[in-house]
Amino acid sequence: MYLNISDLNELRRECIEKVSCYIINNFKRDIPNNLPIFFDVAPSKKKVYKKNVSLLLNILDVNTNYSELEKVDRIYIPLKYFAMSDYSNIIKNISSEFNTYIYMPTIIKSNYRNLFTNNINKALEEYDIKGFVLSNLGTFNMLEKYKDSYEFIGNYTLNVFNNYSLEAYQNLGLNLITLSPELNKQDIIEISNLANVNTELIVYGNTPVMTLGYCVLGKSNKCYPNCKSLCKSKHSYYLKDRLGLYFPVIPDSVQTINTIYNSKITSIDFSELLIDSVRIDILNENILEINEVIQTVKQEKRFEGKDYTNANFIREV
Repeated sequence: MYLNISDLNELRRECIEKVSCYIINNFKRDIPNNLPIFFDVAPSKKKVYKKNVSLLLNILDVNTNYSELEKVDRIYIPLKYFAMSDYSNIIKNISSEFNTYIYMPTIIKSNYRNLFTNNINKALEEYDIKGFVLSNLGTFNMLEKYKDSYEFIGNYTLNVFNNYSLEAYQNLGLNLITLSPELNKQDIIEISNLANVNTELIVYGNTPVMTLGYCVLGKSNKCYPNCKSLCKSKHSYYLKDRLGLYFPVIPDSVQTINTIYNSKITSIDFSELLIDSVRIDILNENILEINEVIQTVKQEKRFEGKDYTNANFIREV
């Protein structure tokens, strides 16, 4: 017996349609009566209060005078710099002028746990540290004994998408929670208007698109004696995609980790959002550029142009 391809395709479509109808007609979901009801919240044009400004310094430069920074409410410094003696004076100067927080990494390998254990108490004694930025749930156990003495801030990597997760992290002891950068404007409005905990939103910076537990420069998942140590050079590294866009690659020699950042800088208009704090993520900007960003953010404006993006702010998740 011979059948045309068109006949077979028609038969396949009919079978799929009948199976789909059967599944839909026989599926029943029981919805609890006690679920909270969320209403759409219209954007508020009234500025309730002045938002705090946080600054993440992804990379510290020994040749930069950070005392020239514009005034901000918090500065986040990655944990690895607290174990490097070359950056001791820089951290001491920053922590003496600004509310300084230790920014915990997303990935924590076993050797890094030892580094943390051996250096954290020394760092807390040597510098004026206000708290920690927690990037994963495992960090809670590592820092639990400091919870009563230091402020705990939840990083965007905790993937806060709704008020249920906000409440859960609040119960764990977080004082401030950074919302997911994958949320759009309407989602942020609804969450922040109903939130019982202070929220922060990243409004400027190259967003990490991938964190690798592998070094693309040394082509290994751990450091080895004859490595060329390209991660310690002053060169910049990028991945180039098929469209000719360059994605910065930032190596971490302490953990043999590479972070790949978006080729464009996220910059969003947050003037209508009822959030408590906004965050600026700095990668390769110099001190003049950083201060320009701080001034622009304080004016509740965004940067325009081909190098900037709204990310998911005006899209559906």
